[in-house]
Amino acid sequence: MHKPTLKFGTSGWRAILSDEFTFANVARLLDAITLFLREQTGPSPTVVIGSDTRFLSDKFRQFAAQRLAHHGVNCLVTNRDCPTPVISFVIRNRHLAGGINFTASHNPPEYQGLKFNPADGAPANSNVTSRIESLIDAPVPPATASGSVSSLDPREDYFSALFSHLDPDALRSARLRVACDVLYGTGRDYLDEALRRLGAHVTVLHDWLNPLFGGRRPEPAPDNLEELIQIVKDQQLDLGLATDGDADRFGVVDKGGRFFNANQVLCLTAWHLHKNRRRRGRIIRSVATTGYLDRIAHYLATDIVEVPVGFKYIGPEIIAGNVLVGGEESGGLSIGGHVPEKDGILACLLIAELVAMERKTLADIWRDIESAIGTLWSTRVDLTLSEDDKQRLLAWLRQAPRDSFLGRPVKAFNGIDGFKFTFNDTDWVLIRPSGTEPIIRCYIESDNAAHGETLKADLLRELHSHVTSHSHSDTRHPSSP
Repeated sequence: MHKPTLKFGTSGWRAILSDEFTFANVARLLDAITLFLREQTGPSPTVVIGSDTRFLSDKFRQFAAQRLAHHGVNCLVTNRDCPTPVISFVIRNRHLAGGINFTASHNPPEYQGLKFNPADGAPANSNVTSRIESLIDAPVPPATASGSVSSLDPREDYFSALFSHLDPDALRSARLRVACDVLYGTGRDYLDEALRRLGAHVTVLHDWLNPLFGGRRPEPAPDNLEELIQIVKDQQLDLGLATDGDADRFGVVDKGGRFFNANQVLCLTAWHLHKNRRRRGRIIRSVATTGYLDRIAHYLATDIVEVPVGFKYIGPEIIAGNVLVGGEESGGLSIGGHVPEKDGILACLLIAELVAMERKTLADIWRDIESAIGTLWSTRVDLTLSEDDKQRLLAWLRQAPRDSFLGRPVKAFNGIDGFKFTFNDTDWVLIRPSGTEPIIRCYIESDNAAHGETLKADLLRELHSHVTSHSHSDTRHPSSP
């Protein structure tokens, strides 16, 4: 029987359950991870193993522990489904050789996945994943002794570390009224419980196990948070907060039901940490994340660092130190001193802390930022193309001039991940192929809607002129609150 090729994507290996994501293929990947761990730490490494709330997740968690223990790996197995940032925390807190979480994050329910974090707690980088991939189907020499398997409840230790990054007194004195939507995921009893301990009155949505996630993907996007938005409106709550399937991504709804996207949340967090918490450090963002952070960094007299898409590029910067906040437009955020992994729980709590300390709505705080720095407009358009058209478009982009694009002079070109053309301090476009789907993602940003819509129209017209078959466009993430 043909064995499928197993490849890590931007964040772990993901595939459709019972198609490619099978116990047999998981065993192949676990054996490769075993060989990698032996290379790094010797014959008896210790790892933490968790899983999300998807179908068979708990079975994969136990299967992994049994197989790794057979190969001499000591396994700490979480006593229930576990957020990805908590896996990262356990690795660093207990000085482990690595960690595995069975999760497909925000993917639809038919998917399952495996995330691996090495000893530094960050998402595995390309060197690590390439080495693991090269070891797939290599024979595993017998272990000299079986590894141990023990149960772990990491929540209290994680809460202790989490609260050390917050101002609990400010939160408790505000007595915020908050709705939490954990989208049937691992954020339950983490996000809502943390808020309760910090003095909030909490209404919780979807905090029970449902492997089908209510018929939607567990992604904290506006079209999946309609119930949360309505409750915040109807009950006139201070905030609505959400996490995705493995609680590494966040969703934020302001008083009145206004959704704030990830770009805005990153900007609000950087502003808050500098202004209200007196924290200092660099701002780290992916190439696809808003340039408004650059304007904030300039205003705050701090450095900005641009990296390729994927938190595996942001995590090492957090480990290196002197970081205020690091994040990406897809909904990932962490801060200096915390885990080098996306943490949706922390992101939500920092936004609650911001509202508690300023005693204002997010819309009012955003207007304060705009008064100091200027306005922002941004969007993302996903083009679904045939593989031929996708490759034809990428070939044209590779040879396109770097000093002029869309009839505009180019101030700077960045090719670290896709094709990014910056025209001035506020206007830029990025064209980037998805690594997992037949999609070209187009990011467009300006300082106002009129300029932005013109830039978007010019870009789409140019891109469509270089493909032959019909494409489907999906516009997402407008950034005007």
